[in-house]
Amino acid sequence: MRFRIPDRHYPAVVVVASLMLIFFAQGAYFVLNVQLKPIVQEMGWPREVPSLAYAAAFFGGGVGALYFGQLSERIGMARVALFGSVMIPLGVFLTSLAEEGWHVWATYGLFVGILGNACMFTPLIANVSRWFDKNRGLALGIATCGQSLGGVVWSPLVTAMNDAVGWRTTFQLYAALALVVMLALSLLLSRRPPDDLAKAVPSGPDGRVLGLDPRVMTAILCFAIVCCCIPMSVPLVHLPAHGTDLGFGPQQAALLLSTALFASLASRILGGILADRIGGLRALMLGSSVQCAMLVAIAFTRDLWTLYAVCLVYGLGYGGVIAMYAYIVREYFPLAGMARRMAAIYLFGTFGMAMGGWLGGRIFDTAGAYGPAFLTAAAINVVNLLVIGWLINRTRTFRPQPALAT
Repeated sequence: MRFRIPDRHYPAVVVVASLMLIFFAQGAYFVLNVQLKPIVQEMGWPREVPSLAYAAAFFGGGVGALYFGQLSERIGMARVALFGSVMIPLGVFLTSLAEEGWHVWATYGLFVGILGNACMFTPLIANVSRWFDKNRGLALGIATCGQSLGGVVWSPLVTAMNDAVGWRTTFQLYAALALVVMLALSLLLSRRPPDDLAKAVPSGPDGRVLGLDPRVMTAILCFAIVCCCIPMSVPLVHLPAHGTDLGFGPQQAALLLSTALFASLASRILGGILADRIGGLRALMLGSSVQCAMLVAIAFTRDLWTLYAVCLVYGLGYGGVIAMYAYIVREYFPLAGMARRMAAIYLFGTFGMAMGGWLGGRIFDTAGAYGPAFLTAAAINVVNLLVIGWLINRTRTFRPQPALAT
């Protein structure tokens, strides 16, 4: 007799499968980053070769999601996830055979990025949001935990594998494991979400969102996420280096980032629960405010244990922020075209993350210390708070009324 997951349990299956798919998709990034030094030492390449490959995959995933997000709405999430589940392991495996620098750029940029991760994060969270009316924030928070979990698990695991078998075999082992597990997980997403495109959704009777043209509202959220992700990425990229500059040992400095990543796991779930109670905009405002305050605290903290505490609170602030943009799209926009809007917003988020990593290094090179970099990040974060605060104020004037999705 064929086993079938009961309908009442299936949304939970969607959440767990999405979490694990995001976790394995993120692993492709860490397999490359963690082994950056062994790769360049063996191949005699400059460090910019694997670094550019990472950037190509990161941006490629954001750009490709503009297409695969829409495609997932038309042909179903399972087919898109199956395709990405083949492309990511294929790209990683081909990279293990690379002999020239451009081989790494091509395999990671095309297979891991444009054709691989583009099928994962944004399409998956858009799909998750369509399965939930109640507890939507909690579901999104759990699914996006795959990002933080990837940072916590893959880094030490890949380091151990590299020490045991070398970087090429590590790439190949990851590719084989990811292929088998991701294909199986993708098959769990075969059912379509409830056909709710014709249901009433919270947008204005004239199709406007908070009194704004939907395209204008989307552009505002794109700007807001840039001003959120630039300050977010400065400590995520530079905390270990900042710790060693303060005189702490490499392991103590690395633990600063690990503390923030562990805290962000809880933050994604707690932030989702909070959004279900007070709305996505207000939950985003709270998380972004904590992030901003902790950036200032990091700039002035010199004691190791106090800095651990600051990083813990920072993780509790930033962790739940990213999922809130998906929650806001689902909360205020018509369902039709939702994946496309999320893809556009998160594409700008990738720009912000990349820009923040560069900006932190650039300011350090100019000022000779990370303090000004963290304070600059906090100033940019204030712009995000002003934008979100303005949108919250508009919710008092333009209360959403039921309207048909078009």
